[in-house]
Amino acid sequence: MAANIRRRRNWGFALDDFADRPVDMGHVSGGWAGHVYLAVKESAGLRRISQACIDEICQRSDGDAGTSKTETAERGQTSSIGRDVSSRVRRVEGPHVSLTRVFYLQEHEISGFVEMLEKAVLAASRGAFAVGFSKASVYANETGSREFVGLDIGVGEERVARLVGAVDGVMRRFGKEPFFSNARFHVSVVRAEGKAMIRNALGQAMQEEILALPAVQIDQLECIFGNRRYCIAL
Repeated sequence: MAANIRRRRNWGFALDDFADRPVDMGHVSGGWAGHVYLAVKESAGLRRISQACIDEICQRSDGDAGTSKTETAERGQTSSIGRDVSSRVRRVEGPHVSLTRVFYLQEHEISGFVEMLEKAVLAASRGAFAVGFSKASVYANETGSREFVGLDIGVGEERVARLVGAVDGVMRRFGKEPFFSNARFHVSVVRAEGKAMIRNALGQAMQEEILALPAVQIDQLECIFGNRRYCIAL
């Protein structure tokens, strides 16, 4: 394996954290589900925005059910609606920018895929770079059963697109679908189980906070297959 690739155990996050993961991926004999993405360095700002989104989602769910935040606070309780929502909403572990859909490879294909990926990425990469956020949007998986709050990338978008082009070439060599042609690059920070969970939680005040977030650094591309994580320095 090339010196630039580091292999680690994947303790960061699960495939459930990818917006494009189908609910039921099915079983492929001898195959491994994989994903390629850019690792984003988590910051205090990202953690703050994640928690603010979660709080807003829970509060709006209480309001929709006719229970105001003031009434709940006066009773010193969390409403049953709020408890139910909070159990289905959580922060995405390991913030990242997806560069592929979830895909399958056979065991004997993985090492060749990773080495080809490294060559393609290093040929396209211009080194580490920063991304800034333009707004927050709501994304969903293919069946609409899971929603995500994603911070849309503004500054640095062209660098991400360049890397997607390189990764797409490798995916095609292995007979896999390239990334979405109309992809909006984003960093998912919150996930919610259920339809219409997030709805109008992203108000103007939240959008202004997101615009004020400092840029975050990206210096590594990663690829996971099960509990194996391959890291490629940009």
